[in-house]
Amino acid sequence: MTGGAESDREKIIKGVYQRGYELEQRYYGCAQCVVAAVQDFFPVNSALFKAATSFSGGFGSTIEGPCGALTGGIMVLSYFFGRSREEYSDIGLLRRPGPMVRVYWDKFKQNYGGDSCRQVQYHLFGKAYHFLDSIEYAQYEEAGGHRDKCPAVVGQAGAWLAELLLDNKVPILKG
Repeated sequence: MTGGAESDREKIIKGVYQRGYELEQRYYGCAQCVVAAVQDFFPVNSALFKAATSFSGGFGSTIEGPCGALTGGIMVLSYFFGRSREEYSDIGLLRRPGPMVRVYWDKFKQNYGGDSCRQVQYHLFGKAYHFLDSIEYAQYEEAGGHRDKCPAVVGQAGAWLAELLLDNKVPILKG
């Protein structure tokens, strides 16, 4: 790989990180922010962005399910590598994105102490905040929830996705 190609790669990875960070700070919704950050650099249909709405905060802000940055990323990998409706009868294609999902999921768990919103919060804050409780949500924000903590998670999740997409020859948007 030439020096120019490597610098383009790094520019995209850093760009996705920065875009994810900024989107999470401004609009919230970790799953959608991961999808949107990737969508700004790779050809992702807008329906995927909308479909990611309720995956943030551990499914509907409950914190009990997987972190939205993780699920948003898995949605992106499935978008690019999952089986299509036309391929539906080919059961073998169901597992096609599996190795990439495993790489992404493993990095996520290693870096954030688990994969649930609750576990990520314990890693970042030393405790978990219940988003549906207005007092705890205010405490989360005061502790840096959308100032820098979750934006960094979203940015990093987006950067890992960009690496996987580039490694697997997904075309980038021009311009």
